[in-house]
Amino acid sequence: MAARQTGSLIDCGLSEDVLVVDQLNAGLFSEQTLQLGFIVYVLCSKGSANFTLNAKACELRPGDLLISFGNQRFKDCRASEDFEGKMMLISQQFSKDSIVGLKHLWPYLLFLMEHPVLHLDEAEQKWLFDCYGILIKRLTNSRGHRFLRDFILSLNKAFYFDICNLLGSRLPDVSKEGKNRSYILFDRFMHLLSDNFRRERNVAWYSEQLGITPKHLSEVVKNVSGRTASYWITSFVLMEIKSLLRNTSYSVKEIADKMNFSSQSFLGKYFKNATGISPSEFRQSNE
Repeated sequence: MAARQTGSLIDCGLSEDVLVVDQLNAGLFSEQTLQLGFIVYVLCSKGSANFTLNAKACELRPGDLLISFGNQRFKDCRASEDFEGKMMLISQQFSKDSIVGLKHLWPYLLFLMEHPVLHLDEAEQKWLFDCYGILIKRLTNSRGHRFLRDFILSLNKAFYFDICNLLGSRLPDVSKEGKNRSYILFDRFMHLLSDNFRRERNVAWYSEQLGITPKHLSEVVKNVSGRTASYWITSFVLMEIKSLLRNTSYSVKEIADKMNFSSQSFLGKYFKNATGISPSEFRQSNE
């Protein structure tokens, strides 16, 4: 993640994965193009800020919450001199580890693609500041935790659910509003993937379940997310394998069985082709 220091940084011990700026000021916003973390939260408490995101002009005012995800660039950033807020940046790898298996999040993430700035009422602002306060309190006391990464992953998942709860009243009923068919299909694909990635790794299987051709599915997923269907399948599978290697004592053969690989050797080849190292080497590097 690349960003200038613009306020009070909170060190939770995982600076490459999670960066919290508790006292964000106008220094972040300039006319330069900024590339930030894979998931970005900005809560404006004072002043205002303007920027362009995904070719959309956006404005942050007191009480507004910005949620952006993906490797996006903020352009034409400007802020008033009295701008104040709070910001949290989550790396791509950490985001993937947090989101895998949380199938209920996908409709909300799709909604945020089109509505990155949420205007909160006073009750929602208080509730979110309370959630943020709890999260920060836990983060600032996490250093030295024996299970630091998994501990913060759990906090991050909990915060995601808090945000989803906030989005609940805003999420449109896609069946009533005639939502773009591509987004609906992508949502169905991600739900299907969340339920079946431990058993099915073939794009053709998912396209068959959805009643479309593999080519059509790949085109739709690429258009919506910027990534292919194969990429998402591989990402889910790899994150689960890594989690099992990192957090359990299962042998590679047992993991191969759980992930529906025909053999330990086949899993090893799959993993090494994708990561450049063997499952055993990954486990040793994370001990």
